Amino acid sequence: MKKIFIFCIFLSLISCINAQVSFSKFKFKKDSPFGCCPGRKMTDTKFKITGYKDIKYIRVFYYGVNQVGDAVSSDIVGGVNANVKHTKYYILDLTGPFICGKSYSRWASGTFIYPMKVTAFPYMIKIIYMNGEEENVDITEKNLKTYFPGIKEWINVNTTDGY
Repeated sequence: MKKIFIFCIFLSLISCINAQVSFSKFKFKKDSPFGCCPGRKMTDTKFKITGYKDIKYIRVFYYGVNQVGDAVSSDIVGGVNANVKHTKYYILDLTGPFICGKSYSRWASGTFIYPMKVTAFPYMIKIIYMNGEEENVDITEKNLKTYFPGIKEWINVNTTDGY
């Protein structure tokens, strides 16, 4: 029993070593200046560089997920794109340099407009290092807590239904 416990701790340490970034916060917050845009949300993050390489860019690919698990499109419309159906996935670009061992907070205003409760749920991270190397990390149920320990639970996102 003791050997199994030690082995589990060893596996968790190995998974943390592989993680280059860990987001303690990744969520939508209300972003409606002076109450003029009800439903407008900003993407708010807090993360730490946990790897051994400095990072130039971090791109987080995510969905806006409603309360029944459907990926939904933002209601941002108008201009020349008024008749274009909007995508259900979004990208949050974070520009470094991000130094190993340091923590950062970043937010992006007006990233999502949706009248009901919606959750920001990541499905992939693209990391571009200062030396030009790139790494894509698919977020799965197994590694969610490694990269996004602030997200409470896994969501089986339905990308075909919803608005």
